[in-house]
Amino acid sequence: MEQIFSNNSIDLQVLREFCEGEGELVEYRKGDQLEREGDASRWFGYVTEGCFKYVNHGISDDKEHITWFSFAGEFVTDYPTFLYGRPSQTTIVAMMPSRVLRVTGQQLEQFFDQSKDTNNFAHRKGAISGCTN
Repeated sequence: MEQIFSNNSIDLQVLREFCEGEGELVEYRKGDQLEREGDASRWFGYVTEGCFKYVNHGISDDKEHITWFSFAGEFVTDYPTFLYGRPSQTTIVAMMPSRVLRVTGQQLEQFFDQSKDTNNFAHRKGAISGCTN
């Protein structure tokens, strides 16, 4: 997830503080899903404890393919699909008991639009929306 924001165009500390201030603390047990491939992508979160794996099922072999991880201190989301409320392209699964400060797309959209300190976020969100996790 961090590679999306790695060009320093987004202040990760500000985004983290937003999740801490506005996010709902949600606990996940091992095996619980934050997102499910094919369902509308709903959550953007900051992992405070635990870790998540991003899983896709192969078209030709229907096997589970792990494509990414999010650990404590990192963000967790299927960002491009989340931003536009599209079906998730990945299943995001807790690998152990985990906690996430999560926000909805509407909350994040309001953050982009209203925060004077994050005008650059709103300007760049479309440019980074084509990235994958």
